[in-house]
Amino acid sequence: MGAKPRPSRSVSPHGQALSDGGRSPSSAAPRTLAPRPPLKPRKSVKELEAEYHDSDEDVPEDAVIWNVPISPRPPMHSTPASPTRAVSTSLTPEMKPTDESTTLKEEAPRSAMRPSLHHSATVSAFPPEPASPRLQRGRTWNEDLSEEAREVAAALEEHAERVSEERRRSTRNSTNGSPPRPTMKLRTKTSVMELPPLQKGNVMIDPLPISKEKEAVLTRTRPSWLPPKSQKEEKKHIKEWERMMAAAEAAEKKRLAKEAEQQQQRKHVESNIARIWEQHVIPNWDDVVKEPRTRELWWRGVTPRDRGTVWSKAVGNELSLTEASYANALKRARALQSSVNNLPEEERSKHVDAGWLAAISRDVPTVFPELGIFGPGAPLHATLEDVLLAYSAYRSDVGYVYGVHTIAGLLVLNMSASSAFITLANMLNRPLALAFLINDQATVSRIYSTVLSTLKYKMPRLHEHLTSPETGFKGPEEWLHPFLATLGTQLLSPDSCSRLWDIAVFEGDKTFVRAAVGVLALLESRLYGPREELLSLIGWGARPLEFEEEQVIVAIREAGKISPHSSSPDLNGNKR
Repeated sequence: MGAKPRPSRSVSPHGQALSDGGRSPSSAAPRTLAPRPPLKPRKSVKELEAEYHDSDEDVPEDAVIWNVPISPRPPMHSTPASPTRAVSTSLTPEMKPTDESTTLKEEAPRSAMRPSLHHSATVSAFPPEPASPRLQRGRTWNEDLSEEAREVAAALEEHAERVSEERRRSTRNSTNGSPPRPTMKLRTKTSVMELPPLQKGNVMIDPLPISKEKEAVLTRTRPSWLPPKSQKEEKKHIKEWERMMAAAEAAEKKRLAKEAEQQQQRKHVESNIARIWEQHVIPNWDDVVKEPRTRELWWRGVTPRDRGTVWSKAVGNELSLTEASYANALKRARALQSSVNNLPEEERSKHVDAGWLAAISRDVPTVFPELGIFGPGAPLHATLEDVLLAYSAYRSDVGYVYGVHTIAGLLVLNMSASSAFITLANMLNRPLALAFLINDQATVSRIYSTVLSTLKYKMPRLHEHLTSPETGFKGPEEWLHPFLATLGTQLLSPDSCSRLWDIAVFEGDKTFVRAAVGVLALLESRLYGPREELLSLIGWGARPLEFEEEQVIVAIREAGKISPHSSSPDLNGNKR
């Protein structure tokens, strides 16, 4: 018996079985495949360009992009040596290699060699095809580019390497002594919040440069010299950070809203106070000023637009001066100034009035320099100079005394020149100001004694330090004279001075005594140093104190709150 032939397992290229030894009768029957549809003719370049325009989002299906400069690769994919990039060589007929060693199978269908990628993918997005080691060694990443494209790609690579090197150098040379802290940027127009930056190395703690492996695991919420976090923990902490930043932003918005509300309330209160002064107090001055409730009104401050009128009425005019008095005094001063200026240089220096005339011209620009309105050519420079000249001519027995220029400057800020002259003359005619103006030593000593007794009662330790021989003061005049002789205008800002004068024009000289003690209380923590340091704070060369006007008023109130059992005398020598 002959051997039974073994069925063949080979399959033809058409997929048809050659043997009838299959498991079912139907497998032996030949199968016919459907005819392949004819290939569509390739579109020309002009047809493809006609289909594509700038408004299209994707590249047409049949478009093939080649000979395009390759943009700089990310740092993790770049190598120090000449990088190689595997590029498919079967994309277009023009890109096929001519070397025999790089010839690929041409029998493979084109559809099997084209990877399915997004239409916007570039050449570098195609996966590399299997190639021999000789192929990989012999080809470079820019071999298939034109000369111009290779130059552009090489320039991009060089620029990327230079930027990366500068960043690494700046990180190594950083001299920040503390780990970088995330900066919170609150945005008012959008709810997007920037995340904290990556925690780079710190040269003071971790001087070695960061490796690429370490840089790949850096996080935003842990310094680089500590073990890295897991991604789960990092996400958790980022969410916590976002919640904290959102809470801080909400607190900031709440604070701003509260400040805006308080400012609105202050404006409402000021409007009400202005209405009371204008509609109730000023029209009925003689009766309303005597009422006890009006005292609290001037302690809360006079509105700026009514301050000139209120001060003029409160100070009064015991000297019976008029606008004509101001005009005549200014006329005499101008005539004297003209005659002095016409004298020869030698005679002018010997003239008795030349000194105070030059002093006025010297001191006017120094009044409230932060306002910038009394300097040469400024709006109120000439007005203040006229008021000082007129008053010096009016009190020709005294002339000009240093310190009067700041008092006159405060008045010029709030009233006309003639009204400022009349108010200045009457204000300087009060006991405290007149004592310093004419240098009445007996009255000045009594004023100093009153301030020192009040200071000893309120702040005994500061009183002991200021009066101690070890401090180096020859007497209280060194640190009390600048404030009292200028009625507070030398050390306080214009706003604080105005609030002080709102009280002093009604309550008299005792207000300046209380104010002197109140200012010392505000500066107490800084007044335990040596003599030079104290003079820089409360001496003639001191700068205006940067206190809010409400702080000054509260300090003045507290300085006047003395126990009924106290026996400190007032300015008239009476026991309190």
